[in-house]
Amino acid sequence: MTLLQILDASGLALLTAQSGWIILLHRRLGHLRTTLDSAGTVIGQLDAAAQRLDASSGGITRKVKDGLAEVDGKLTACRNIAQELTIASRNAEEVAARLDQALRQNFKLNNARTAAPPRENVEPLGFAARLSARGEAPPAAEAARPAQAALAQQLLAAELTRAPVLQAPEPFPVRAERSVRVKLG
Repeated sequence: MTLLQILDASGLALLTAQSGWIILLHRRLGHLRTTLDSAGTVIGQLDAAAQRLDASSGGITRKVKDGLAEVDGKLTACRNIAQELTIASRNAEEVAARLDQALRQNFKLNNARTAAPPRENVEPLGFAARLSARGEAPPAAEAARPAQAALAQQLLAAELTRAPVLQAPEPFPVRAERSVRVKLG
């Protein structure tokens, strides 16, 4: 074997090894491409799922914000109604106090009107001084006493018709059995 043949044989062996290496790399590259293609579909599916998740979370966030705005509106309306009810309650208390005062005054006036004697029986000014100077009662005063008694009876009858009838209250029925519930825990 000559040097030329040895160089040719070693070149051929080197080319054969290089071709085998190229074939091996080509197969690995093919497997890598199929894996990348399947990974691309998985990445696309993951991207679509992430977009759907963002959309649904955005919808939920929007609904929560809308719900909070609605609750805030209702709370504001409730506060306004509570303020109006407080004002109405105060006004009602003031009206009740005024009505109570007017009722008391009216009751006092009615009692004073019914208790007052008629004008004919009221003595004129100076009548008591003239009686004490004489020392005797005029005959007209003695004649007026039965009329005053009749008037007093009329006033008493009017008061009795206005007075409420009081009845003894009935006793409350008493149950013989009683039970007590105790919650433990």
